[in-house]
Amino acid sequence: MKIIVAKNAGFCPGVNDAIKKVIELSQKTTKKIYTFGPLIHNNDVIKNLKERGIESINDIKEIKDPKNSILVIRAHGVPPKIEEEIRNSGIEVVDATCPLVKNVHNTITKYSKKGYTTIILGDPEHAEVIGLKGYAGENYFIITSEEDARRLPNIEKANLVSQTTQEEELFFKIVKIIRTKVSELIISNTICTPTKLRQKETIEFSRISDLVIIIGGKHSANTQRLYQITKTLSKKSILVENENEITPEIFENVNLLFITAGASTPGWMIERVEKKIKEMVFREKKFIKLFRVLVSTGIFTGFAAFGLISLVYKSFKNHIEFPLASAIAISVMVIHIINRNLEKEFLEDNIKKMIFLKYSKEIKYFSYLLIFISIAISTTKGVFYSFLIFIFIFAGVKYKEIKNKIKIPGIKDMFIAFGWCYMTTFIPAISCGKIGSKVFYLTFLFVFVVSTLRSVLISVFQKYNDMIISNENIYSAIGEEKTFMLINVLVFVILISSIMFYIKLNLFIIILPVYYILLIYALKKKKTPDILLSEFLTDLPFFVLILA
Repeated sequence: MKIIVAKNAGFCPGVNDAIKKVIELSQKTTKKIYTFGPLIHNNDVIKNLKERGIESINDIKEIKDPKNSILVIRAHGVPPKIEEEIRNSGIEVVDATCPLVKNVHNTITKYSKKGYTTIILGDPEHAEVIGLKGYAGENYFIITSEEDARRLPNIEKANLVSQTTQEEELFFKIVKIIRTKVSELIISNTICTPTKLRQKETIEFSRISDLVIIIGGKHSANTQRLYQITKTLSKKSILVENENEITPEIFENVNLLFITAGASTPGWMIERVEKKIKEMVFREKKFIKLFRVLVSTGIFTGFAAFGLISLVYKSFKNHIEFPLASAIAISVMVIHIINRNLEKEFLEDNIKKMIFLKYSKEIKYFSYLLIFISIAISTTKGVFYSFLIFIFIFAGVKYKEIKNKIKIPGIKDMFIAFGWCYMTTFIPAISCGKIGSKVFYLTFLFVFVVSTLRSVLISVFQKYNDMIISNENIYSAIGEEKTFMLINVLVFVILISSIMFYIKLNLFIIILPVYYILLIYALKKKKTPDILLSEFLTDLPFFVLILA
């Protein structure tokens, strides 16, 4: 069976921005955060937001402590009267209305003031349409079909707009009918580009597929619309909210499967469904399962840290001190494991969440054992080195408390980069007597750059998989364009330093900047691997450094 996953599936920009705003708020403020109605129509994402203390309300009277609360207007927008009521209530308001929806508001307002009747193509009960008719005043019609359009009275002048997630083919059919009803017609095709691309791709692949699976909330209008399109074009189509609704029998006699999703469906949910299907249809090999465990737990990161340490020792022209290097690598690994265990409720990746929720207590005790082993091994070099490693472990465990006090955008990536430098460069430098030397500063800079690049790339991969990230990451703090500018600068520094300094050690080191250039090229082409594979690809060059 061949599986095709839609390129235009997953969060639309409006939903993405709305989620980003509420997550940033939750990091910056101690006030209680509410959204006016569900932020998006996806139960799994809403559950994730609830776990972060972000709740949905339908009436501002539900807010008991207005002074210590923030109300977020969701991407769908609200009618102007309700927005005025909210702003007059004294509650702090954050407007997360999608800019494309705002554009429809402005279009309606512009022509309503000129006396045009507003005709809205959309679902009357949908939040976006309720907002649109609020801007139209008393002079409007809402239609849902060609039949509704035919029943319209003759109108002198009208402005036709659409709910942003409507079906474009239906919109053009409506235009033909309304032209015969309206003397002066303004046609405002307000269907957003992401919707058009999503629908075009769905139509194209539905015609050739044996089965189409649409992923999304069953109460989501745009998801339901995709489902209705596929029902008429494909041999068979089903709508599921998550991977739990997938059963083996639906794949009987299916040679080509097409998977798409609504605008409120995150990329990690699409990934979960795809993985579940592959597990059912294809027998997963043991080494693939082992790979998933090694990467999802953070064990592979420990091996990657060892690779970077080995390069540092070579730059100091010293033979690697295996016991100390092992203690450092284990410590880096254990901090990754501990922090993933602490954040297990927020892990979108299904494999990670399953492991850390199911074996939380066992992982906790395993982490303690690893800390003991790390400290014990480091004592072979001296108690002083055990103390240095303990400082790192303590700072790593206390990371959440530290970053909450500092509250600097992008602090997470900087914190991780300095942590890697401290462990993989500073401690080996003390051991080799290189502190203060030229080679120490050059090596420290090199490791800081590659460690920062590693953290930033992981953030980009997470965002491209529609994971909910906060402004602790550089990507979320400065935006996509500036992040890629930063990435290009970091890769350039790695390239120059590899040629000028590290290439003298081993010609193999030139692979590092070349690898990153290829990885970034793939990212810019939107060829984004799933969450686990992206983490593996990010840590892989460090691991390969063992061979350098």
